[in-house]
Amino acid sequence: MKKENKARKLIKHFGIVFTVAFVCILASFAIHVYRVNLYNNASRTIDSDSVTTEATVEIAPRGQTTDSWEKNDVFPGTILYGKIYEVVVTNNSLTNMTDWILRVDIQEECLLNNAWCGTVEIHQNTATGEKVQTLDLRNYQVEDITLDYYMVGQDLLIPLSSGDTILYYPYVGNDSGELPIRSTSDYSGQAIIGMIFYSKQESMDLSAYTLSYTLTKSYFSGIGGKVFMIILPVWLVIMLIFAIIAWIVVRFEERFTLQSRLVEESLELCANIADAKDFYSKGHSERVAKYARRIAMQMGMDRRDCDNVYRIAMLHDIGNFFIPERIFKKQTKLSGEEYELMKTHTRKGAELLMSFESVPYAAEGALYHHERYDGTGYPAGKKGEEIPLIGRILAVADAYDAMSHDRTYRKRLTGEQIRDEFINNKGKQFDPVIVGVFLQIMDDLEREEE
Repeated sequence: MKKENKARKLIKHFGIVFTVAFVCILASFAIHVYRVNLYNNASRTIDSDSVTTEATVEIAPRGQTTDSWEKNDVFPGTILYGKIYEVVVTNNSLTNMTDWILRVDIQEECLLNNAWCGTVEIHQNTATGEKVQTLDLRNYQVEDITLDYYMVGQDLLIPLSSGDTILYYPYVGNDSGELPIRSTSDYSGQAIIGMIFYSKQESMDLSAYTLSYTLTKSYFSGIGGKVFMIILPVWLVIMLIFAIIAWIVVRFEERFTLQSRLVEESLELCANIADAKDFYSKGHSERVAKYARRIAMQMGMDRRDCDNVYRIAMLHDIGNFFIPERIFKKQTKLSGEEYELMKTHTRKGAELLMSFESVPYAAEGALYHHERYDGTGYPAGKKGEEIPLIGRILAVADAYDAMSHDRTYRKRLTGEQIRDEFINNKGKQFDPVIVGVFLQIMDDLEREEE
């Protein structure tokens, strides 16, 4: 025992050291996460006067011959020059631009015809006040437009003047090339959008703009992030190995202690075993224990719980010690008084096992193994899942042993008869789930009994 105690003490000291170190690492990572979050949540803006290279905006006419034309059917005697203006938003930050809005301030009279691929929020100053509307100029209903506009053939023309503004919101669909704008050390990501304007001049000044955006980087980007990306998994592996070793040592010590107590208490308890009162009960408790453990295993319980179920089952009929031997050996049906006396073995057993701490729930097993699922059992008349699980398991195991072995009042049943009894009584005498589990292993048990 001294070796186990020293081992546990050593594990405790190492555990404190590892825990403190791990807390320090987590605290450092939390500070790193906080700084990254500050970076990611910062609102950023640039305009035409900004000197930063973190992000840039270029607005210029496209240079192809088909990208500019003339139009003379809007205002009589007036020629309008149409142009496609290409807007290039570039992210040079080495992180992702996850959100951005481009504001363009109109400095001269013009007409907006189209913009792609996102939507535009147009602020139009009119004689009746400011009008604001957000439109997808590639997909709209004319009757829904609240701005001042002209409709010339199939062309929508929205008049703008100095002081008006356009806010461009990027397209956010799965096939979007506008969000996010990714940037790495190998390349700077770009979003390229287009707008069509008409004006009386051959070129327009669109140099007044403001780009509002946010940048997002991973918690594991940069040197600090990469260090944590290495340290955290390695430390978690170390902690896992330590936890496994500690668990093995502690379990061994607990098992050693438990086995020592079981040996001592079982020797004392064996003197009070009541199976010997009846010839037909020889080996009953051991068989029920074996069946109960197999049921627990089939239900997916861990090994420790299965072993405990076995020990509980070994003790479930200990209350028989208090029942007169004549009742067990009676060849005819018990009288009402005798039957009531027989039923007291559950409470007597539970009282005897109440302080038997080395086998948890032993008292429950003794007390409830004759309860019925429909509530007609004894001693408490519990119903369904009100009956503790150990009681429901023992009810099936106990019944199987009774049916598969000779009794004073009848011969053993065949396997087919036993199976029919369980099926007919599931939901009545037995928990239907546990019956289903037991029927899966019944054939194996029969083969083992042969």
